[in-house]
Formats: sequence, C-alpha cells, structure tokens
Amino acid sequence: MNDYHEANRKGWDAVSPGWQAKVDKNRNWRKCPSEPLTFLNPIEQRFLKDIACQQACVLGSGDNIIVFALAGLGAKVTSVDISQTQLDIAAGRASELGLDISFVRADVTDLSDIEDESFDVVYTGGHVAVWVSDLIKYYGEAGRILRPGGLFFVNEYHPFRRPWKETPDRLELEFNYFDRGPAQYDRSEDVNAAPGTYPSYEFRWTVSDFVQALLDSGCELLLLEEFGDKQPDWTPIPVAGLPGSLILAGRKKG
Repeated sequence: MNDYHEANRKGWDAVSPGWQAKVDKNRNWRKCPSEPLTFLNPIEQRFLKDIACQQACVLGSGDNIIVFALAGLGAKVTSVDISQTQLDIAAGRASELGLDISFVRADVTDLSDIEDESFDVVYTGGHVAVWVSDLIKYYGEAGRILRPGGLFFVNEYHPFRRPWKETPDRLELEFNYFDRGPAQYDRSEDVNAAPGTYPSYEFRWTVSDFVQALLDSGCELLLLEEFGDKQPDWTPIPVAGLPGSLILAGRKKG
C-alpha cells in the first residue's frame, strides 16, 4: 500500500464510527433487503435490477448501502473496503439484516487476494476515486476480477462539482479542473485528535480520466450519463444545477 493510501486508511478507521452514526441516523439501511430498488437511482435499476444469483463485488463499499441493496435483489455480494472499521460496522449490520455477505479488506489498486474473473458484476462509486492515487490500477483490478461479458458499473461524484471553494453564496474556483492533486487535508479535528494526526490525500480525476480508465480495464463503454442536479445537504457550495453523478457502464470484452 502506498503512503497516500495508508494515510487515508488510518483516517477512515478513525472517523468511521462518527460517519457511520450519521448514516445510521439519515438512511434507513434496514429497508435495503425488502425495498432494494428504492436505494438505486433509475440508471442503476436499469442495469442491476436483474442481478439475482449473480456474483457481485462492490469496491470501496463505505456505508455498504449498495451492498445491502444488491444482496436484497438476490446477488451474492462481496464488499471490499480499505477500512477495517467500515467493514466491521457493515458486517454487524449485515448480521442484523440476515444477509450473507463476504467482507474483504483491501486497497482497490491491489486486489491480489481475489482471483481473476470471479465476478459477474463489479460496482464502484460514490466518493471512492477521490481517495485513490492511481485510477488506471484501480479500474484495471476491477476489470481483472470481472468475468468476460461481465458488467463494470461506475457511479461517481461528478468532477464538475469538485473544484470550488466553500463559499455558500457563489461558485469560485479553488483549483484548476485539471489539477489532479494530491491535495492534503487534515481529518484530525473530526475525532478531536492533535492537528496532523490524520492527514488525508485527495485526487481529482476528470471525466476523460474516468472514461479512459474504464476502457483500459478491458471493457467496452455501454453508457456514459450525467445524473442529478440537486443541492446535497452536506456541502455549503451552491452546486445545484451542476451534474451530481457521472455514471459509466462497461462490458468486459472476451
């Protein structure tokens, strides 16, 4: 694991209990098995609603909402995340829900514990890529563990929403769209630790970076779509009207 990823792993292990407590408060994950489609957007539903009995892997599983939803649709799901704390919390919730899910702690750029061509579907997205220093390796590993003809589905926070300063009354650039970082931040205050205890590193990928990485993974592009235009409640930046998600769907060749 490279130094950037190791620092990010330590940060996520530290902040995960507080972050997951917010998830517990704001998202009714207990309904995932009985109402799985309500946790998927219309594009995800189009590609994933018939996933029953398929082997699916979610990379950078985070709050595991998508994991629980796919399991609710009948898939056999493997949840992969860099943070053991994230996985431990998710495993407890899966047990409460009666879901049979495999949990694997791994860096998404090195899935060496997972065999080639193990899955019918690989899903990744949310806010995963921002923590990853090598998008080509990340998506390359996704392609490696995907069976020929399998689906690679990406739902990422749209790059157009990232370059702005936290000014609630206007959009003002904080950095150039093509500045890929890494940018260093400090997560220490989130857990009342001494400043500098938990540095984190973010990487800013462009739309073309995402598309090229998917193509380089050995997949053909089935879909590129921009979805959503609402203001999220977790940021003061006035991004309503900008696309919320960049969605890619690919099919592994061969």
